[in-house]
Amino acid sequence: MNSKEKAPKLWSKNFTILTLGSFVSMLGNSVSGYIISLMIFDMTGSVFLFSIFTVSFYLPKMLFSMFAGAYMDRFSRKKVIYSLDFLSAFLYGVIFFILFFRINFYWLFLILVLIVGSINGVYEVAFNSLFPNTISKDVYSKAYAVSSMIQPLALCMIPVASLVYYNAGSAAPLFIFNAIAFLTAAIFETRIDAPEGHLSSEEKSLTFSAYKNDIKEGFRYTASDKGLLAITVYFCIMNFASGAYGTLALPFFKSSPEHFANAESQFPLLFSALNNFGPFGSWLQGIFEYLCNDTATLYTFVMAFGVAGRLLGGLFQYRLKYSHKMRFTVSVICCVFIGILDMIMLYLPARFIMLCCLLTGLLSIAVYNIRLSTTQAYVPDAKRARFVSFFEMMFAGGNILGQIFSGIFGEFIHGRFIISAFNVINIIVLFAVIVGNAKYVKQIYNIEIKEESKANI
Repeated sequence: MNSKEKAPKLWSKNFTILTLGSFVSMLGNSVSGYIISLMIFDMTGSVFLFSIFTVSFYLPKMLFSMFAGAYMDRFSRKKVIYSLDFLSAFLYGVIFFILFFRINFYWLFLILVLIVGSINGVYEVAFNSLFPNTISKDVYSKAYAVSSMIQPLALCMIPVASLVYYNAGSAAPLFIFNAIAFLTAAIFETRIDAPEGHLSSEEKSLTFSAYKNDIKEGFRYTASDKGLLAITVYFCIMNFASGAYGTLALPFFKSSPEHFANAESQFPLLFSALNNFGPFGSWLQGIFEYLCNDTATLYTFVMAFGVAGRLLGGLFQYRLKYSHKMRFTVSVICCVFIGILDMIMLYLPARFIMLCCLLTGLLSIAVYNIRLSTTQAYVPDAKRARFVSFFEMMFAGGNILGQIFSGIFGEFIHGRFIISAFNVINIIVLFAVIVGNAKYVKQIYNIEIKEESKANI
């Protein structure tokens, strides 16, 4: 066997550059969207305005992802990726100067969030369309396990960003870091040379009529396949419930200090154990008392457990091997538990909220890996970007509706009641749409993925 045959099939040059570039993009966009929304919440104290800013990120993301698919199936996805990262580097440099000179205009931040959301929408379609071309099909499961860890790794920076914002009084250093990171990623992404077979079969001119027909074709293609349609509809509703949690969890923590009062009652076994560690134990007890008194910091700490769960889930999926015939069952079970845990966690003490976040993070990666690896293998390359566009539009649309309705209801109904109700809807739709169409969904989820060619990747 020669050295070329012994080389790893997964960590090729193209896969490595694209994966690291995607990490930088998710890191920058996650931190920027969250911090700007957090600044608005602190400025206004309004749950509704907080939700409006969050929606302002997802609405253009939904619209631009919808229109991006037709373009990605005709033109170079690689060029789109590095061009957007160069643009993001410039944008975050501008945000740095705005924050550095303390130009705090509400409308200005709103425009910036709209632009960031637009870029993110196009980038995700380009990335998800190009990603399968950088790997062999026989390593799809491992590749998407790695991909599933990108977002939680990026989210690790959100608690850090919150601490910088609250303790330093400015998010400017975060945005100059983003600008430098995006510029570096874009330079490396210009070296990607993954095959883009769709270019040879598609015309390179794009009239408005052809563009409109391509968008309709993406809708028709998904709607004509009962399995793809069921998956798309369910994940739209799942993200609807997730939108409520993302909008209402932080306001709940900041407005419910009584729920987290008395650190010893929140962490009884931990406090009892720390009594045996002398001054060091007392120091750690002081940290937990601080967390329970500063609920905004406690929220970032809880988020870290969700991130840790996603990282553990990604590592687990990377090494896990189970029959492809089990994917449908595993996904449904995980979705049920995620819905139940999200439904009940905010009624529990802090220690159990952390445990719930850890478990939901771990389970969500299994769902993500199964859904993405199988649909990407199932959909032909020539139609992949159009399907991704339609899916991302529905996925973001669900999140937007969840944020809007939860933001409206959150003005006069307790946030955890809304989150519970939305997750009841989530579980009902899971059984009605996914389990109800099990025959068709299994044809996608339980597909046996094998390498089809030895193309240079």
